[in-house]
Amino acid sequence: MKLDDLTANIRLRSPWEAVDLGFALVQHHTRWIFPAWILLLGSFALIAWVVTPDAYKGYIPIALSWFKPLYDRVLLHILSHRMFNQHLSTAAVFSALPNLIRHTGLVSALTWRRFSLSRGFNLSIWQLEQLRGKTRAERQALLHLQGHSQAVWLTIACLHLEYVVIASLYVLIIILDPTDGSWDYMLSAFTETLDTETQYWGNLLYLLLYTLTILVIEPLYVAASFSLYLNRRTQLEAWDIELAFRHLGKRLGQLARQPLTLLLASLLLVGLPTLMPVTSWANTTVSEYLASERLPPAEAATQISTVMQREELAGIRTQMQWIARNPEQEKSEDPAALAKSLQLLFANITKLLLWVAVIVLLVMALVYRQRILALLKPTKPKLPTSLPPDILFGMDIRPESLPDDIAAASKRLWETGQHRDALSLLYRGALMRLTRHDHLGVKESHTEGDILNLAQSHLSNARLIWLRAATHAWQEIAYAHRTPNTAALELLWQGWSDFKEHG
Repeated sequence: MKLDDLTANIRLRSPWEAVDLGFALVQHHTRWIFPAWILLLGSFALIAWVVTPDAYKGYIPIALSWFKPLYDRVLLHILSHRMFNQHLSTAAVFSALPNLIRHTGLVSALTWRRFSLSRGFNLSIWQLEQLRGKTRAERQALLHLQGHSQAVWLTIACLHLEYVVIASLYVLIIILDPTDGSWDYMLSAFTETLDTETQYWGNLLYLLLYTLTILVIEPLYVAASFSLYLNRRTQLEAWDIELAFRHLGKRLGQLARQPLTLLLASLLLVGLPTLMPVTSWANTTVSEYLASERLPPAEAATQISTVMQREELAGIRTQMQWIARNPEQEKSEDPAALAKSLQLLFANITKLLLWVAVIVLLVMALVYRQRILALLKPTKPKLPTSLPPDILFGMDIRPESLPDDIAAASKRLWETGQHRDALSLLYRGALMRLTRHDHLGVKESHTEGDILNLAQSHLSNARLIWLRAATHAWQEIAYAHRTPNTAALELLWQGWSDFKEHG
């Protein structure tokens, strides 16, 4: 940030004067702000109108209003660059949009901080200073010592200004309508007597008018809030003094390079006071003109009336007033109709809250899409960081030390009475498959129970049941010296092919 590049006159201002400077900034930089701003807001409104079902199109302006923190970030991005004399094209503004969504606290601004009345003033801390956590809170508390109340009232004023503008636009339509169709529509909108087609066009008209209102007022709000922020920074960091010293240094540097100019200036400063006449204003008095005597009230009133009768002061003023067409017809309120209206209002508010929740969830899903996709991806087995062991429990589990058909070889050993060797061969084959093909992180210090615990998160249910049975049979003959029955071994031989093929 270079203070020399500032396009505005930086000096200490009162908060409301700073607000007025923000409005002037929008007027001065209109051609740089509004092309990208119109394209962004128009695209958002158009997409929302296209994708929303007809029954819920009346809620689009509410969604449009709720996403103001997103628009504010784009507007502040443009204004901050223009303030330091940097031109951004429309393509550059939209290219910065993903970064503005991710790194400016947009999620909190659209949820629990959405109702903050100083959100425009605080936005610069999030977006321009990039502060978070305790540092942001301390910085925000310091900036709020002055200018915070004006920022709050600015938000309230702009919000009410939106109501005034949109109501004025509706009144303008009613005035310009030669028929009573617009007025009848306004009345029927409160009684729920509209047909589907009329309601469709009424919702479209309301969306257009509200979009136009935001299009005009939101840049003014963001620029005024940004100007309040800059004014507070000027108070805290003395930007005006720093700029004054820089300009003074430049002028002195230019004069130092011109000795003749410096000499002439010195002579003028010394000689002019002696040549100019001195005028004293100490004894000069200025008095008001007052009449020599005051007239009595009655006579003064007579003269005033006589003066007001003159032709140049005779004026006619026309005043218009709204008068009901049929004042004698008064509609009595129906309690049942009132209860029905309240039920309808409650239902509409509930729908609105549900749609807000859906929109917030969609925004959060968009922001955290990478984490969500990472959770949905299937977990891939981690490749071993070291070579698998060749010897476990004193048994050689290298693939070249095992026969091609382990189940058949184990069955032949069992039939010849070599029961321990048969189970050892079967268990060795299982360990080889676990360490070489399933990449199970087995170490030489692990026991049979440790291997079973490791395999629970890597093997399917069928393979885990087979491994438990094979481990139990091997432990019985190796440590308890009990020979399993042949029926249990038949199940292990039959299940070996499934255990091997799914590995």
